Amino acid sequence: MSFDQLMPIFLSSKVSKVPPNLPFKFTGGFGMSSKDEGVLMVGQGISTMFAQAVLFPLLARRFGCLKIFRLTVIMWPILYFLVPYTVLLPREYRMLGICFCLLWRTTAQALSYPPNNIMLTNSAPSMLVLGTINGAAGSTASLCRAFGPTITGFIHSKGLNVGVSGLGWWITGIVCIIGAFESLLMTEPKMGKSLASPMDEEATDDRIMINPLSIDAALVAATRPELSNADEILRAPRSRTDPKDGTGS
Repeated sequence: MSFDQLMPIFLSSKVSKVPPNLPFKFTGGFGMSSKDEGVLMVGQGISTMFAQAVLFPLLARRFGCLKIFRLTVIMWPILYFLVPYTVLLPREYRMLGICFCLLWRTTAQALSYPPNNIMLTNSAPSMLVLGTINGAAGSTASLCRAFGPTITGFIHSKGLNVGVSGLGWWITGIVCIIGAFESLLMTEPKMGKSLASPMDEEATDDRIMINPLSIDAALVAATRPELSNADEILRAPRSRTDPKDGTGS
């Protein structure tokens, strides 16, 4: 989310004429037009579709969702720390560097979101709480989409004021490092684990279980209207009705 907010700003920023003071103090961007940025965004979309439709199924069958997720999450901090330095590349290599970073980003995103959703579903202890878990995850993601770009944009503007254009990128990279450590603590549910439990089957079973005594009492009450209370009905012999002639015995 922060990447999507910072990258267009980075690409459209004017090329700086101020000599960089390495390792951290430098400013400037690529000075791209909106048209050139649009071409790059189209390339991102194509690479994302390829990675999600072709690469992910192959890698998931071979390595499993958890290993893929860990690999991509560990790659995110490296990407965030490297992107600002692409502006310092020689002019003939800058476009190659930014295309490499964008391809890296789209591939990592396409390979990290599906495993995350799959493991979230498999971790649900019961089908009864699966909707609650997915709702909480969706709400958390929406909250991050709302506040993530806002906070990152504020940090980026403060970094520009002090001549450090990569500040927003590097702070986000530190947050990604925390997420990478958390991924090492994750465990993957066993494949084929059923989310259904006896409680789920009981709660979702649409069959109506009727007590046989209730049927007897209903038949007696229908054929013996002189009985006035439940005790008399239950003690009375059941009247069996012949479905052919409607007579009882």
